[in-house]
Amino acid sequence: MIEWTICTVCKSVVDNTNETCPNCGGEVVKHDISFVKDYFNSMMFLIKTVNSLKDFCPPIKDIDYESVLYDDLFNWFGYLGLGDNVITDNELEFINELLEASYTKADIMALSDIEMGSKLLPSFEYAGKIDEFTDGFGIAESLSANLFECFRMCGGLFVFVDGTEVDDTTLKRFNDFISNLKSRLNIDSTNLMTKTASQVLGKIETQTQEIPETEEKHSLDEYLEELNKLIGLKKVKKDVNSLINLVQIRKLRDERGIKQPPMSLHLVFSGNPGTGKTTVARLLAKIYHEIGLLSKGHLIETDRSGLVGGYVGQTAIKTQEVIKSAMGGILFIDEAYSLNQASENDYGKEAIDTLLKAMEDNRDDLIVIVAGYPQLMDSFLHSNPGLESRFNKYIYFEDYNETELYEIFMLMATEANLTLDEPAKQYLREYFEAMYEHRSSNFANGRAVRNLFEEVITRQANRLALEEEISDKELNTLTYEDFLIGDDEDEQ
Repeated sequence: MIEWTICTVCKSVVDNTNETCPNCGGEVVKHDISFVKDYFNSMMFLIKTVNSLKDFCPPIKDIDYESVLYDDLFNWFGYLGLGDNVITDNELEFINELLEASYTKADIMALSDIEMGSKLLPSFEYAGKIDEFTDGFGIAESLSANLFECFRMCGGLFVFVDGTEVDDTTLKRFNDFISNLKSRLNIDSTNLMTKTASQVLGKIETQTQEIPETEEKHSLDEYLEELNKLIGLKKVKKDVNSLINLVQIRKLRDERGIKQPPMSLHLVFSGNPGTGKTTVARLLAKIYHEIGLLSKGHLIETDRSGLVGGYVGQTAIKTQEVIKSAMGGILFIDEAYSLNQASENDYGKEAIDTLLKAMEDNRDDLIVIVAGYPQLMDSFLHSNPGLESRFNKYIYFEDYNETELYEIFMLMATEANLTLDEPAKQYLREYFEAMYEHRSSNFANGRAVRNLFEEVITRQANRLALEEEISDKELNTLTYEDFLIGDDEDEQ
């Protein structure tokens, strides 16, 4: 059976016989192959998304990017496994489980002459081209960086699949490849391995997102201005500004030693998807940091999958790790009601209990925001007295109206250096009027606008691709024709 023992503090891989980490004294937890597969599947979701858009992405239009990546990973694992000229049963199982394949040891031994350092692997070459292509559309997600982390993490665990005793050649292969890749891709940081496997994995957070430490800092007034300049959200802005005023006055009373009743600052954000809940939470974290309420002011975003494990004992550990990463900031739990499932074998209750304890123990430097659909959130909070007592402040995010939807689209266009001709503007106004009037109970709001925007720029690209000469004005203009999304399907 494949198993790793990993420190929850420094993330080192240690010998399976250890009950605590020999490097830092921290608590250790055992993981099986599902630990790697969960991470890998989250990575593959991004790859599948890229692959599904290949008809509109010239760099990969004629290739199956998913297959290219699987081939490169097979070569990478084979290259590492052959560092000692032997392929073990655990190594073979790791490769076949992760890549969902049925390779034999002979298949891997056939890679004995493979070289990995002379040039970039095809998956990284294409990733760089894809990043260049998508950069023009305002897509911040770097495929190259995600791919680098996948090779680093999965390769690191593969190296220690048989335990912590690893030969020097295998370690050198890993370190040389990762170091070279880091340099070529201009990746900020990585962790190379030592013989004791110290800091192999670094900080692994497959389901959370944290604001980079290099993000530009602003003043309190600038953050407040950024909040109040958000499109729509009139009532949300009023509620948040009132909350900020309350917190500032409480902070002042506390500094002057004036007694005041305890108050929970944990929040419930309810509303449909795409209404700006995460954006407001991120700004609130920064504002609270500026007024001295939170020590760091970052946002950790997670959901059920980031908190709940698949077997007994795993959930508390996963939840505690996410809470630890959120200390000094805001922990934002999307679709929090999914933690309260009726299944007898569900571990969501364990996550809730762990969360409630942490909220009580760390109330001076941790704020938790739970978010989701209004009715589901109401049922969720009333299911547990502890939840009701700690989450007593509600902020409701209304659907964007037709004017606000139009303004959001125009902002997206401006940020992408695109303008609309007058017929297109008129069509767009009428489109959003109809969309808002006939919206469903789970209307996607800003996400619906984003989807439309991506469809329109794809339509523009298809139109311009037929022209021999394209002017700068044409490149930067969306026309009425680009908005007739359904026409192609109607003609077929």
